[in-house]
Amino acid sequence: MASERNLARNDERTAFRASLDGLRERSRSVGECSISALFANEPERLARLSFECAPLSVDLSRQRLPLTDLPSLFAHAAASGWHAGRERMFAGEAINFTEQRAAFHVALRARRPMPLADDGDVMPQVSATLERMGEFSAAVRAGAHRGAHGDRISDIVAIGIGGSALGPELACEALASDGQPGLRVHFLANVDPASWASVRQGLRADTTLAIISSKTWSTAETIANATAVRDWLLNEGIAPGELHRHLAGVTARPERALAFGVSEAALFSLPDWVGGRYSLWSAIGLPLMLAIGPAAFDELLAGARAVDEHFFTTPIERNAPAMLVLVSLWNSLVLHTQTEAVIPYSHSLRRLPAYLQQLQMESNGKGVDSDGVALDYPSGAVTWGEPGTDAQHSFFQALHQGPAIHPVDFILVAPPPGELAPAAAKLLANGLAQAEALLRGDPGADDPHRRCPGNRPSTTILLDGLTPRSLGALLALYEHKTASLGWLLRINSFDQWGVELGKRVALRIEALLTDPGLALPSDMDPSTAALVERLRRR
Repeated sequence: MASERNLARNDERTAFRASLDGLRERSRSVGECSISALFANEPERLARLSFECAPLSVDLSRQRLPLTDLPSLFAHAAASGWHAGRERMFAGEAINFTEQRAAFHVALRARRPMPLADDGDVMPQVSATLERMGEFSAAVRAGAHRGAHGDRISDIVAIGIGGSALGPELACEALASDGQPGLRVHFLANVDPASWASVRQGLRADTTLAIISSKTWSTAETIANATAVRDWLLNEGIAPGELHRHLAGVTARPERALAFGVSEAALFSLPDWVGGRYSLWSAIGLPLMLAIGPAAFDELLAGARAVDEHFFTTPIERNAPAMLVLVSLWNSLVLHTQTEAVIPYSHSLRRLPAYLQQLQMESNGKGVDSDGVALDYPSGAVTWGEPGTDAQHSFFQALHQGPAIHPVDFILVAPPPGELAPAAAKLLANGLAQAEALLRGDPGADDPHRRCPGNRPSTTILLDGLTPRSLGALLALYEHKTASLGWLLRINSFDQWGVELGKRVALRIEALLTDPGLALPSDMDPSTAALVERLRRR
């Protein structure tokens, strides 16, 4: 039986490599093709490369991808196991094979039975957690849950890092107009004491609720910040026996949270099958639910669920997340691009690039394939960006005239019907203009210093307004793009052992800095040893 599995695996690997090599071969003939010429020669191009996905419109027509090469990309998806990967994720199988865990975040926003492989339907657990989150949020928002001295809660301090912070922070900023007046949400992620000092300004212990989010309740930065906040509450007059009025916890290790001072009534479970960077939809989203309310949070889930259904049921040639990732793969193999810029033309979405950096780079920044063999092809691109129009006056110079090609995702938000105010028109005009300028350039300028080559690829994603539903759809779109790239490259998008390495090394160095009597390890590199000694002398 094992030998049969190995033979099947070898056959799959052979088909994958043949398909990948075929795509690489295409780079010799299409790398310099003109996007403008593709528009002229392909009358159906806009229709074939434009997609409606829930409240999103995705336009890939300005990519340097001939329609005649789509079949080779679809064939690669079949050869790489993309279809099987999608099926296995929605079936709750342990697709995170290095940790033997499912990546079942789609169940967090489902409204139908979702069996976790052989362990039964998880929806009762999901529904129960959402119900408890809703009850707790409603109590805080209505003033029924109050501080130790009877004061109404006015400030939420959300303590977490990575996936426990980036998603909720992005969503709270994006949906600030839906927030409850008189209730502010602050995020504390960085272990730098200056971060807590900044957040602490203007807070009153009597009216502050801290939400500590840590899957293991052992994340060093989170526990350090949580301890600092707990000490502040105690020093500001909150009695130890009343701390539970000011603390809430989200974790998969409830016994540790209870020992820290969180009460069972304010303790919310985080299933083992939820990865941090895919966790906004779980109890990790409690700060967001407190800000916008349970009904709006349910709309966020509904937007993500609509994209889940589209991704799971739509054929690949009309599947927006699949086409988004196939273009990304094409750019890396054919145009040799190594980065992708994300430019939201919305101040409210200013944290989107940072959120996508973690989602995409922590997921697909891998060096070996599913068999543990070193990659000889690129994995995930570097994700970066800033909001427009600010970015136009910084790095857009390099996008237009630099020798390297950096594909751009332009994120635009449509205004409400009949409300295209002058300021909104100016913002949207800038986003549309930059995409056209990257395409057309100014290749005929007489002065070479003014010449812009154009023919630079970009994607435009238009949100039908910035609402909980459209935000949920946008984030789910990128989640499925991220997972899909892992299947197309035969890598694991759901572990992050590089992050764990840095944590282990930091613990060793921290011990050396705090105890000058410890001898430096003999295997420490000379640079680190010299810096540790210098810091010790101070």
